[in-house]
Amino acid sequence: MMTVAFLGLGAMGRPMARNILRKGFPLRVWNRTQERAKALTLDGAVAAATPREAAAGAEIVCTMLTDPAAVEATAGGADGLLAGISPGTVWLDFSTVTPYASRRFAAMANGRGAAFCDVPVAGSVGPAADGTLTLLAGGDPETLEQARPVLDAVAKTTIRFGPVGQGSAMKLVNNLLFGVGLAAFGEALGLARRLGLDGEQATAWLLAVPALAPYVRTKWEFLRHDPDAVAFRLALMQKDLRIAVESGGGDAFCPLVAAARDVFARAEAAGLGNRDMSAVIPFATSAGAPGKKTPAF
Repeated sequence: MMTVAFLGLGAMGRPMARNILRKGFPLRVWNRTQERAKALTLDGAVAAATPREAAAGAEIVCTMLTDPAAVEATAGGADGLLAGISPGTVWLDFSTVTPYASRRFAAMANGRGAAFCDVPVAGSVGPAADGTLTLLAGGDPETLEQARPVLDAVAKTTIRFGPVGQGSAMKLVNNLLFGVGLAAFGEALGLARRLGLDGEQATAWLLAVPALAPYVRTKWEFLRHDPDAVAFRLALMQKDLRIAVESGGGDAFCPLVAAARDVFARAEAAGLGNRDMSAVIPFATSAGAPGKKTPAF
């Protein structure tokens, strides 16, 4: 069975790595904070001291990291994964990055005789734990097929959108709708209140209308059920919206996304970065109302 290396054991990476381990793959893991690897090593994974050590001899190398800079830092340098990767290895990047970054990483891998596919995930911590994520893939079809056993260990579906970079492109397009929708719903509630409407009645109406995306209803219920639960950090959505705008040509070409990015950025600056991204709803509800506290739901 293929030896797998998994680098990045955050909220998403750790359950994904665990699912690979459960499928019987020999697994080496690395994380900048080594304590995060302990639970996996108790179940049979081998902790590596550096990305290079993790990648050495692995047939599949997986990364699940915060942003393009984190991926590049983990890949490059004397102790980076590229220093340990072997010709013929497949590097799968599950991170949400720009399509340009994915193509750069592919060139770096190719320079070592390895292949690269961008396979960012659609889904949050629940599907990551269940192994039911959907992967938005970019890369050579034969390379994706070579990596199929590992992809199937973490996801129920892998959809190829084209060559390297197109999976990352689709992930940004996907996430911008989530970010814009959540911010818009919060702003709509805020407008309703400033116009003197009853908050509960206006909310009930908006939750029932077809204009509201089903995902927004889901996140609203998530927020109401447990305001402290975190499925996807607000700071990460802010990052996704930021790089979506950058990839799309800037604010002039993506004005709605840029506006949502700024709402999330203000929410992060207000101390909500480690809360679930649904926290942007009450934040946006109170935006533009100086002196008023963010409503509690």
